[in-house]
Amino acid sequence: MAGIEEGNGEPYLVNRRHFLTVIGTYASIPPGLVSAQEKRKTEKPVELPGTPQRRVLPSGLRLIVVEKPDAALVGVSLAVRVGGGDEDPARSGTLHFIEHMVFKGSTTKTPGAFDQLTETLGGEVAARTLRDMTVFETTIAPPNWRPLVAALAELTLRPAFREEDIEAEKKVVEAEIALELADPLRVGLDSTLRALHLPGEPYGMPLFGEWSVVRKLTADNLQSVHVACYRPARMTLCVVGPVVTAEVEAAAAELFAGPRMSPVVRPLRQTFLVPSSRDGLGHRAGADTAAATRRLTTVVLAWSTPPVADLNMSASLAVLAEILVQGDAGRLGTALLGKQRVGLRVRAEWVPQRCGGLFYIAVTGLARDAGRLETAVLDELQRVFEDGFSAAELESGRRAVLGKIVTEKASVDGLARRLTLYDALDTPGLEDELEKQVPQVRGETLQGLLRTTLHRNLRAVALLGPNPPLPTEGEIKGGQL
Repeated sequence: MAGIEEGNGEPYLVNRRHFLTVIGTYASIPPGLVSAQEKRKTEKPVELPGTPQRRVLPSGLRLIVVEKPDAALVGVSLAVRVGGGDEDPARSGTLHFIEHMVFKGSTTKTPGAFDQLTETLGGEVAARTLRDMTVFETTIAPPNWRPLVAALAELTLRPAFREEDIEAEKKVVEAEIALELADPLRVGLDSTLRALHLPGEPYGMPLFGEWSVVRKLTADNLQSVHVACYRPARMTLCVVGPVVTAEVEAAAAELFAGPRMSPVVRPLRQTFLVPSSRDGLGHRAGADTAAATRRLTTVVLAWSTPPVADLNMSASLAVLAEILVQGDAGRLGTALLGKQRVGLRVRAEWVPQRCGGLFYIAVTGLARDAGRLETAVLDELQRVFEDGFSAAELESGRRAVLGKIVTEKASVDGLARRLTLYDALDTPGLEDELEKQVPQVRGETLQGLLRTTLHRNLRAVALLGPNPPLPTEGEIKGGQL
């Protein structure tokens, strides 16, 4: 169970299960390197424009700055390195609710003051709660980056948690949860995650929490979790654009000041999965409560994958998703939408996470084809496994992944988002290593994934929409991978 524990001399949210040790780029220098470090301490490092400059400030804040002198805007991303995957059932949804309350003002700022400020500065802040982090992102005109970062620091470190604001925001969050339940893909992903993990496992709980818990939240509940989680030693700030690293560092040191301490590095806990299915059906997810209102049927097949730090596996999963589905093309798109005509849209994606990622395939089709969708996906995966991958398919998959990376890095907000993501996953620098690994992905590795990690018996399945009973093993064609 997760709870407030002691770490680095201060309380923080952890999971009391099994831990592995994780050491990131920001870890202390090994003793054997101290002498070499001493010899070089007077040398000024060469910092080329466009190269991420990483600093750890006295308060423990991780700072990343990328100088892009020719950029027209500044991208700012602030991540709090805790998310829904760090909560236990008793606190389910608390961090998502705190994300909302951050915008309701601070101890010195009234509700609406932050929105007025960002509008005056010409920016707009987007926020989202993920399994491993809570992120606040914006782009802003170069002269205005400092007052915007100052406002972000004020709101995230010193929110007010006024009772009247809490009660008003509960209605907003309730409506947001209702919207999530109307999205077949989100419901399917939550359902399959719940089916894959044992009861109480954080990754298996709804991302926005259980309403039965959220509706009872009080200012004291929010304050206790905020004190444990929203502090500089648990934060990563990334600034990309026509800025000067020394100026950003000085501003961040002032705005995110606090007791001197090292960054909090979360233990890489072991996730607890439901044991392998032996009947060939995988794990059945819960029923779709909104089935009667849906006109189309969506089937979601999902598999648990290794932590993002497994470099070769992560690169291979990203390439495999592109080979299976590139727009409406790819192996699955061509087979299901073209040849068999059993779907209207197909999607495949690898979702990187600290303690175990997710690979999913989602197919949407007409209600009359509901019973055929899962069978069609499994049959095609079997054929892919048996046929292998051509050189052209591999090259196309690699290029698609690299193309997305290049596109993301081309904008200041995209680059800030990418750098912040991997740092907040406690894998700083992995984004570059992953990019280098993609061209090395081989067909044999992808076939191995289909035989092991993505084995049919390890899948979880959710069927959303007007549907007949899920197919039986006899109705699911194709051999075992």
